Amino acid sequence: MDNNFTEFTEFKGTNEQLGFSVKVLFSAINNAAASCKAKLSAIQARTSSISIGDMFEMQMLMNHLSQLSDMASGVVAASNTALQKMSSNISR
Repeated sequence: MDNNFTEFTEFKGTNEQLGFSVKVLFSAINNAAASCKAKLSAIQARTSSISIGDMFEMQMLMNHLSQLSDMASGVVAASNTALQKMSSNISR
């Protein structure tokens, strides 16, 4: 298993931390939201009736979107908490 952290055996002060990016999470959320909108449009286009299968599929899409949103919120909150703790330790 390749681990990027194995090369750092001692702290020299020259290692740089690259920025924290949540673009992939936001992209996944946008894709899930687009899927929900597309399904709603498809259901709306069929004005005659809605099937139980469509209802279950819509519920699954909305559940997936909710889980992705919760995950992104959790990741951002956890990184915010970690950064707050690091900054309070630096100021002491």
